[in-house]
Amino acid sequence: MLYLFHGNSRFLIQKEAQKWKQAFTQKFGAENVTHISSLGDYSLAEIQETLVGRSLFSEKRLVIIDGFPFTTSKTISNGEGVEETILQSLSHVPDEVIIVFTSDSPDKRLSSFKQIQKLAEVKEFTLASESDVLTKLHSEYGNRIDNAALSLLLKLKGGDYQKTNSEIQKLLITIKHIGVGEINTIIIPEFEESIFQFVDAILEKDSQKIFLYLQNLTEFTSIYQLYQSLIANLRVFLYIEHLKHQKIPVQKIGDILKLGNRKFLIQKRHNSDVKSITYLFNELLDFDSHMKRGKLISSDEQDLYKEIEKICIKFLNF
Repeated sequence: MLYLFHGNSRFLIQKEAQKWKQAFTQKFGAENVTHISSLGDYSLAEIQETLVGRSLFSEKRLVIIDGFPFTTSKTISNGEGVEETILQSLSHVPDEVIIVFTSDSPDKRLSSFKQIQKLAEVKEFTLASESDVLTKLHSEYGNRIDNAALSLLLKLKGGDYQKTNSEIQKLLITIKHIGVGEINTIIIPEFEESIFQFVDAILEKDSQKIFLYLQNLTEFTSIYQLYQSLIANLRVFLYIEHLKHQKIPVQKIGDILKLGNRKFLIQKRHNSDVKSITYLFNELLDFDSHMKRGKLISSDEQDLYKEIEKICIKFLNF
């Protein structure tokens, strides 16, 4: 029997594979479970033997192989015959052997994925949007966390299911019910989410929030990291606008830019136009050029902070 676990949520894929592993171990013993977490650690002969070898002491044997089908053709070229060995071995797998392939975001265009998809029972673990993540978490924790608290926690953790789930589990060790108060008091925002809030304030041209978030961010990160993240996020915004102008479908834009659960950014409305964001982006690039060439008065972090402040003021007045 052949199964394929794939999707964009590595955490959910691994969680399901672990569940199978534990259940199988309890019923047939750990000696009848083989988990290949890295194909690169095995020779082609070992991979083939793992797939086609019979179980001598049990009626069933479980084989879990992570990272196959591959995510890109480049991975295959580095695999030195791994793909061919696996695909050729599948026709010789004994009936008592259960094989589970796990792959987060595999390249569905590759022939290996298409062949496995035809042969296997496919289970997809995909969280396409923030609402999907909220629905999944709500189904797991129900009334143990308020809806508002759950939404806030997810936001503070950058929309990441695994990080949010982990925080809930830790909180529930000492708290019976999680409300917004506990989230505000205990949880520290992810750097990525703080950057997102800062960029969102920029797109909304909210001067009060811009300088508040700018000050908060520099309290726990360097001005250099802040600058690089700001540039990266603005670049994504400009790419989104460019692709929208080319009338590329929303789903395809999300795939091209690998937005994951941030696809909502494509349709998000804001108060800034492309012209003003382009102006800000170019001002930041000039700042970077001056910084690298030593044309700034000082390289002290406080002085660099003031330079970014000035750029934000010029943007608001643009």
